[in-house]
Amino acid sequence: MAITKERKTELVGGYDELIKRSQAVIITTYGGMNMRQFNKVRAQIRDAKAEFHVTKNTLIARTFKEAGYNVPDEWLKGATAVSFCFGDPPAVAKLMGQLAIEIDKLNIVGGVVGGQTVDVAGIKELATLPGIDVIRAQLIGAISGPAAGIVGALNAVVGGVGMVLQAHIEKEQPAETPVEA
Repeated sequence: MAITKERKTELVGGYDELIKRSQAVIITTYGGMNMRQFNKVRAQIRDAKAEFHVTKNTLIARTFKEAGYNVPDEWLKGATAVSFCFGDPPAVAKLMGQLAIEIDKLNIVGGVVGGQTVDVAGIKELATLPGIDVIRAQLIGAISGPAAGIVGALNAVVGGVGMVLQAHIEKEQPAETPVEA
């Protein structure tokens, strides 16, 4: 059934908004998936701060082109669905890879990461990267490690100065003589 021009404009606008909010986009084919499988994919993708949308190829192709992404035409053939990643692209790529293994009718064909088109190998490589939480922890460790070392060194210097002053004070004071009764 043909869709109206207004509906097409609405869909393109929706796709454009999703692309603008996304840090990455993963393009898949899904021919033959049942509703239970779709619901599983959507639920798990939603938990990873992403959305999984069945798209109309001509309209998503137009949206990609207008956004300046050079997505190959062969990626947008047949039954196409797109995952829009709003949070942690490596986590979504990893999840999509796992779902593609579990659901044999779901196949990753490529995507867009950081404004650059990447093929299936690029999406697999993205899935091997550490997640944003791991990167944050590593960054905090890298920042706090040297700071802790500086604090330790300063404490040692201050403690050493205190010990030198105490020794100097003890040297300057005459020894007390015991008082005889």
